[in-house]
Amino acid sequence: MFAQFAKLPDWLRNGMLVIAGGLIGWFANQYMDYRTSYKEGLGQNYERFDAAATAVQESLIQFADIARGQKIKSAQDVANIQTRLLTAVSAAEDLQRRMKATPQIIEKYRVATVDLKHASDEVTGPLDAKNLLKAVNGYLVAEKDLRDEVLEQQNAFLY
Repeated sequence: MFAQFAKLPDWLRNGMLVIAGGLIGWFANQYMDYRTSYKEGLGQNYERFDAAATAVQESLIQFADIARGQKIKSAQDVANIQTRLLTAVSAAEDLQRRMKATPQIIEKYRVATVDLKHASDEVTGPLDAKNLLKAVNGYLVAEKDLRDEVLEQQNAFLY
């Protein structure tokens, strides 16, 4: 095949090389645009998730005080954690759609938020805080797994 290519007139050979080079450059440019767009979108989704997870952390601090008996649980505390958990799950689902994460990671996070919500409804003080402690642990592990998946997706384009 290369022998036939070498037999072509110079003007045709050079023209084919220019066209091939242009096509390769165009495809490389398209890939770079896609990669940049993907990373920017993933970053925006991750920032939304991070803000929601930070708000959940604030509620967890309040419920830690309730579990230690240092604070009495109010209806506002329950409403706040419910709203924050719903926002966090919504942000996690947006992340899943963006990065096409394995469904098990998002499902684990979703289940952990539901468990945390149920445990926060039940806790009234130190005597019944065991389920809350388990739920908080499950939530934090699920959140870490999701964050690790996002970092893996962000770094996937570096190599």
